[in-house]
Amino acid sequence: MKKYLIFSIIFIGLVTLLVYTQDNSFTTFSLFGIHLTLPNAIWIAIFLGIFFLLSAIFFSIVNLKNTFFQKNVTKDINNLIENIKNKILYVNNTKKTKVLNDINDFVINHIEGLKILSKENPKFQFLEDIAKLQNGEVIEISKYKLNENNPWFILNIKNRLKKEPDYAKEVLKKFKNKELKKEAFYIFAKTASVRDILRYDFPITLDILISHINDKDLELLIRKANLTSKEEIEFARKLYMTRSPDKELNLVENMPYAKAYLALKYEHLDLAKEIIEKNNIKYLEFFLKLKLAGVKADIDEYIDSKI
Repeated sequence: MKKYLIFSIIFIGLVTLLVYTQDNSFTTFSLFGIHLTLPNAIWIAIFLGIFFLLSAIFFSIVNLKNTFFQKNVTKDINNLIENIKNKILYVNNTKKTKVLNDINDFVINHIEGLKILSKENPKFQFLEDIAKLQNGEVIEISKYKLNENNPWFILNIKNRLKKEPDYAKEVLKKFKNKELKKEAFYIFAKTASVRDILRYDFPITLDILISHINDKDLELLIRKANLTSKEEIEFARKLYMTRSPDKELNLVENMPYAKAYLALKYEHLDLAKEIIEKNNIKYLEFFLKLKLAGVKADIDEYIDSKI
């Protein structure tokens, strides 16, 4: 304000001097019966002075309002921080705000502990869409302009994949996000041909093997699979009786638990003993001893009793 005062005085003085040097005539103004005659330069100085005075009053009012506004905002921020802390700590003590009311309304009505509640709120309508996503629904997410690495975008695609398994092929082609591609792959792989499955560099799971249990190219999937011991046995249980015993045993050549199971299932006790001892398969060692002792026992009942 001080700079504005100095600048205005200099400006008024220069304009007055300029008018005085160019026009030294007098002008008479009448107001409320009073006649006042002054040089034109003085009249210019008076009018500019009045304009300066009014503008100074205006700026002072605006500055005062801004000062009060900033103080209210600062106070509101402190209240909001306190309200957020109290809502997280389940303390029933919330303070009012003067300016940031919409934000305070969100804090009071949508925060509970570490949860964000998706209540209806015209100022935060996106919360309703998030609630739908969390409930497994698919929304029109393009309006939020989220990239494919955004967690809500990923969840929306996952929800759609559950409702539309055929969409998996499009996801594999369209998106680069690894999480999305992996999710789509395991849906796609359940119905796709073995050759199409092998085009993608994702681990082959038990579910994929079982879904292609009767496929002539199953061996190609087995080569890429990496199952746990229990998964190997589960796979062998599904594989049993789908082919000849020799073919089944050949398929699981590199799966010791699966091969041991099939050997026991088909009563190839010598082969079973060789596999169990070679791979130190304690899980099936006791059952093998029962069979070698002539005890009639079913391998599936034995396995189920261990689960």
